[in-house]
Amino acid sequence: MKKMVLHVVALVMIIGLSFFGASVLFSESEKILAKIGERVITQNDLDEMIKRYKPLRREEPYSLDEKKNFLNMLIRNTFLSIEAEKEKMNEKPEIQSQLKIYRDELLMREYITTKIEPLVTVKNEEVEGILKKNPNLVPREMLTLKEILVKTEKEAEEIYQALKNGADFSKIASEKSISGSKTRGGLTGVISRGQLPPPIETLVFNLKEGEFSKPIKTDEGFRIFFLVNRKERPPEQIKMFEEKIREKVFQLEKNNKIEAIIEKKIEGLKQQIKGEIYYDRLR
Repeated sequence: MKKMVLHVVALVMIIGLSFFGASVLFSESEKILAKIGERVITQNDLDEMIKRYKPLRREEPYSLDEKKNFLNMLIRNTFLSIEAEKEKMNEKPEIQSQLKIYRDELLMREYITTKIEPLVTVKNEEVEGILKKNPNLVPREMLTLKEILVKTEKEAEEIYQALKNGADFSKIASEKSISGSKTRGGLTGVISRGQLPPPIETLVFNLKEGEFSKPIKTDEGFRIFFLVNRKERPPEQIKMFEEKIREKVFQLEKNNKIEAIIEKKIEGLKQQIKGEIYYDRLR
């Protein structure tokens, strides 16, 4: 009789647990959202799918309808994947090759995330040191520029001489420039450091207000620049830029340290694991 009672109690407990819900038996990430044949789609599957599209979106969270769309995408993919396997498409050499590459990439990322990243620390003093050595990383100055763009060096030299003789920069830009800025008398707008190629940046940032440059060769032709004015960014803008640059420097320094550890790790693995590379077979 006791055995029967215990058996009944155990059965009731199992039934009770099954009705209690997946939140007890399964973690939230393992919650089943769909069943397609013998396959299941879990909350974790959906989270991974959403994560792929996260870089294309701002910070706001996805709506319920958007999540439904992602789930429908997974369901659609699963149906077609099952059908492709029936046709033995998963056995094709090119598919096997791609699966191997994806597998290796996923495992590599997981190894870096779990084994290497925890070893890396970037101190505030390191970031501040980099910022001090590279003060131009924070764009403090704003230049308002005008330009004249022409095809040939000869024409650029002729215009340069005319400007030296007192010709009006905006008038020549409107008449002879082939840049889209000609409709604005050559006005290109406001720029700061980091927005122009280094040779041009050096040239324009060395100009004084009201001064024009010598012709400089660019990919589109020969340009002459005119500095309308030079202004310091407002303190609140500088602070905002400093915060953004500090974050980028932090991440860059972290990536450099991670890369250094990876390289050292690979050098060690080369001593343990035999590898053969045939560069001569490349085609």
